[in-house]
Amino acid sequence: MEQQVNLYQPILGAERRLFSARAIVIALCVMAVGLVVFSGYASRRIGRLEVTIESIEKREAATLAMTESATQTFKPKMSQAALDAEAKRLTTDIESRQRALDVIGHGGETPATGFAARLAALGDRQIDGIWLSAISLKAGDGGLAMRGAALRPALVPTYLRGLAEEAALTGIRFDKLAMHHASAAEQPAQVVFELDSPGLKPEPAPKSEDAR
Repeated sequence: MEQQVNLYQPILGAERRLFSARAIVIALCVMAVGLVVFSGYASRRIGRLEVTIESIEKREAATLAMTESATQTFKPKMSQAALDAEAKRLTTDIESRQRALDVIGHGGETPATGFAARLAALGDRQIDGIWLSAISLKAGDGGLAMRGAALRPALVPTYLRGLAEEAALTGIRFDKLAMHHASAAEQPAQVVFELDSPGLKPEPAPKSEDAR
């Protein structure tokens, strides 16, 4: 028995396909899933960038606000002309005070009898229960006038004897001593006294004391 094999089957002439429909559908699904994942990742990154940019903008706005506030704080509230005038006035005031200190330090006399020495003598002889409310000093002849108050009348002579022992007050002459009982407004003092030198009186009492 013999069997013949046909080597020229129709399959040999069939059309060859590179991709099947199923493979193409799977590939498209994979691409779609990839696009969705990439879109989500990109959206998340963009959201983070937006939050970062918003934070930076807020910090910049806060910095600008602080800068503007500091500028307004340190910005001169006076014009340049007014500042110059104020500086000139302060300079003149300082010079006047310096001249006053020079006069007090020397008093037109020797250091032992000048204004500073006499003021120091008054301070050294201060005693409890007596105080001075006004002092007038005069250069040249060493004039001195004062006004004060005491808790007891007997303290006034004691105080004056102490002043007479001060070398810086040597030569000072008093030509008037006035004393009167303290008013209710002048308490707790019992007496108020005033010492005048020739041609020199202490400064007038404030108006509030005159009214009392």
